[in-house]
Amino acid sequence: MIEQRSRWLFCLLCILVACTGKNELALSFTIVPENDYPGNAMLETQDSLAPTFQLIPNPISTTSTPEEFPTKIIFPPYPTPSTSTPLSPTHQSLFATPFILASASLPEISPANAARLVQLSEIHFGSRDLVMAIAWSPDGNTLAVSSGEYIYWYDAMTMREMNRFRVGALTHSLAFSPKGHWFAAGSRDGFLRVWDGAIGVEARNAQPFLEISAHKKGVNSVAFSPDGSVLASGGNDAVARFWDPKTGDLLGLMIGGTFAVPAIVFTPDGGALAVANGNFIRLRQVSSERIAGTIRAENPLYSLAISPDGRILAAGDLDNLVQLWDPEQAFHTGQENYPESVRLVGHNGKGASYRALIWKVIFSPDGRLLASAGGDATIRLWDIVRGESAAILFGHVGGVTCVAFHPDGRSLASGGLDGTLRIWGVSE
Repeated sequence: MIEQRSRWLFCLLCILVACTGKNELALSFTIVPENDYPGNAMLETQDSLAPTFQLIPNPISTTSTPEEFPTKIIFPPYPTPSTSTPLSPTHQSLFATPFILASASLPEISPANAARLVQLSEIHFGSRDLVMAIAWSPDGNTLAVSSGEYIYWYDAMTMREMNRFRVGALTHSLAFSPKGHWFAAGSRDGFLRVWDGAIGVEARNAQPFLEISAHKKGVNSVAFSPDGSVLASGGNDAVARFWDPKTGDLLGLMIGGTFAVPAIVFTPDGGALAVANGNFIRLRQVSSERIAGTIRAENPLYSLAISPDGRILAAGDLDNLVQLWDPEQAFHTGQENYPESVRLVGHNGKGASYRALIWKVIFSPDGRLLASAGGDATIRLWDIVRGESAAILFGHVGGVTCVAFHPDGRSLASGGLDGTLRIWGVSE
């Protein structure tokens, strides 16, 4: 156990190590050993709201209050761009390949044709403008991109920039509500920002109507419930919180565990929230906060996704591995063993470094494919039925941080540490 936790810490150190050049991830941190477990280390949770246990009455209830952890991890801000790098991208630093995404003319991406995926278009941002998150609107008309300190909204048909907003910090997660009424962004400055769904319509009117100090140590993941009534966020304070997207009111919270929460995802029925924490995934009932099941992996996990039918839970870890579980088989009290996973082996980034990180996993709209974005600069598509590789996409020069299927399943978008956004489709 001590060796495993030491390995986790070493991997995390490599992921967060500061750097100054292009295509590198810049972070640093301090670890204080946990008193109760000599030789190990944990992340301190510090609630970012005051008072945190005075929850607003609502249908979501909680059964516990935030607890104090004796150790901590500190995430300083990314280094600011050099003076030679403009704060706002210019036409020289932002270039879009001429392209019209005639989505209806493209075949749907499937296990049978995934090997024919080719790059259709790309946008180059500034050399220090890491692309950390992307999201399609439910109608497929808008593509949101987090790059550097900005969030951009593009017309999905022409890839023309419709709007932009300067956050002032890297944004690790973006999400549209299922019906497109809301758009949310979680950033390293700890704020959760919410816009209405018409963000891309009015030129340069991109101010959010909600700015919530959600997680003091930074927001890692945001997700809307299937009915769009609840917005969840997970952060470096090891807590997942629930918010009313219309008012910003705090509806409830869940203690994720000991470590920071890098990823969360709702089950399709909205009844449970899967929370990644260290090498565990805890499925917690939204209404009561009770643990509905637990999954344990060999290595710490970083990314989560659940299939559209809710039958498969996917996770990417810190060591090039993608795993699949049936959430119905998650461990419950009284069981003898944790469920075994289906292991998808293929990513080959340098071990014990951020290059071995699986930044993002996402299912295709029909659930037949899983895409994984790796620190090894590749996107891999997996045939879920066969449990094997269907395609490998090359193009990014540096780790791929995000990937997302268009809602109609006919194209794929990706972003990476090379400061580029790329659009992929099947070549006839």
